[in-house]
Formats: sequence, C-alpha cells, structure tokens
Amino acid sequence: GGGGETNINTNGNGDSSSSMKRSKKSRSLMEAMYDAGLQPYAMDFRGFGGTPMDDTKTVIPNQCVLDVEAVLEFISKRHASVGSKFILPTLLGWSQGALVAQLVAQKPLVQQKIAKLILYGSIYDPHLSYPRVPLFVNEADAGGDGEGDENENEPRRVKNTFNGAIEDFTVEGSIPPDAALEFADSALLTDPYKAQWSYLSQFNNCDPARIHVPTLVVAGDQDPYAPLRVQAELFSNLGRGNDRTWSVISDADHAVHLLDNGRDRFLNIVTSFVENSKKGEKGD
Repeated sequence: GGGGETNINTNGNGDSSSSMKRSKKSRSLMEAMYDAGLQPYAMDFRGFGGTPMDDTKTVIPNQCVLDVEAVLEFISKRHASVGSKFILPTLLGWSQGALVAQLVAQKPLVQQKIAKLILYGSIYDPHLSYPRVPLFVNEADAGGDGEGDENENEPRRVKNTFNGAIEDFTVEGSIPPDAALEFADSALLTDPYKAQWSYLSQFNNCDPARIHVPTLVVAGDQDPYAPLRVQAELFSNLGRGNDRTWSVISDADHAVHLLDNGRDRFLNIVTSFVENSKKGEKGD
C-alpha cells in the first residue's frame, strides 16, 4: 500500500534502518517519505538491525550488492503483480551504504531495474584505495599462540556505545538534545554491537563513470565524511548522457535527515528528484 514511486534505502553507517521509529516527534525518514507520497523500503545489511549475520560474521561489500539486487527483484515482482503500471524504484544509499548503492548501479543489468540513484552523504573518495586482504596468513600468528578457543580467529564483536551512536551530530543547534538521546537509545537497542566490515578493497571498484541512470548527489555542507571537494569529483565524473543533480544542504553534517534545520529540505530535495520525471514507468 501507500504512495506511488518506490524508494529503497540502504544504510551502512553503523545504525539500522529502523532507528528513530514513529513517536509523537518522529524523525523517521521512512515515515516522512511515505507521508510525502512515496512508497519506501529499507533494508539492513547482514549484521545490521534485525538482519542476522552470515557465517562470515562480517559485512562484505559484494554480498551487500547481491542482497540489494535480491530486494530489487522482490519489489519488482511485488508491485508488478498489483497492477499493470509499475514505476521502477529509485535506489538511495547513505554513507557507506551509498558506496554499495553505487556498485549496484554500475552494473548494466541493474540499470534496467532502477529508475534513478541517490547518493546521500557518500564516503566515496577516488584518492582512497582500500588495502587488499593478504592471500596467505599464518593462523598461529593471527590468533596468538594457536591454542585455546576455536573461535578466537573470528572477528571480535565491538559493542556500540552512546557516544558512537551520536557522533554524527556535530553542528550546534541542529538537533535538540532530547531527540539526539532518543536516537542514541534507539540505535543501541537495534544495534548493540557494531557491524564489522571486511574486504573493503571491493569498494575500490566504485567508478562514477559507469553510472548511467539519473543521479542525485546530496550531502550537508559540513559533512566531515563527504567533503565538498570530493563530492564535486563524484558528481563531475558521473556517466554522461543522463540527468544529474547536486544538492548541498547548508548548516548540516552527516545525518541531514534527522536535523531540525535539514530534514524537511532533504525530504523536499529527494521527493522532487524522484518525481521529476516519469522515467521507469512500465505498462503505458
């Protein structure tokens, strides 16, 4: 049920997509999108929120890409069965999730399954190269003396902390203390442990020139993870031949969608971009 255009949100920022659910003063982006006439879906990567970890106990970029594709397929089948008219979804990724969304959108076959792409607070940096995992490792060295607990070589789970949950709020006066506290409580409830990423070198395959769908690049002007000089490179190098939009929201940092002075502007920018054209309609 709900609105028209579908919107899929991917988040890789350490907190699940369920943080800040409905309350009297809700700051839920999902609810705001729904109220604006969109039909949002949100997915948590493996190990985030209510999605269990797999056997690797880590979050692997290429596996996230495959999981996003599975969600796209699910949404396509679900909405195609409702009626003859189906509008291809817009894919939105935030922070590290924006890197995953970018990898998804770079795949030629996937570009036939999405109408648009939104890279929100993307941490893409063409000057950063993630190191590859060594091919050969001495397990005795990796685990100490090689004796003891058989699980000692598994990734160590790191507890989430209150300070870690609210570290994205850096602009004074942008969010009331009670709202920040509520967000931290929600984040610690849904994600008591930090999800551990591995094989980050797979993000080295991010290449804006391979994106050939209409794309919105959006971030706060004081986002420490998405500096304007890097956002400019991301925007400028997007594949030619498709509409592109770059929006910079003033007096905002990484979590624009939660801020008093940014969330309404962010929602308006996203909604306008999603509804700006009818590209992606089927059944006309």
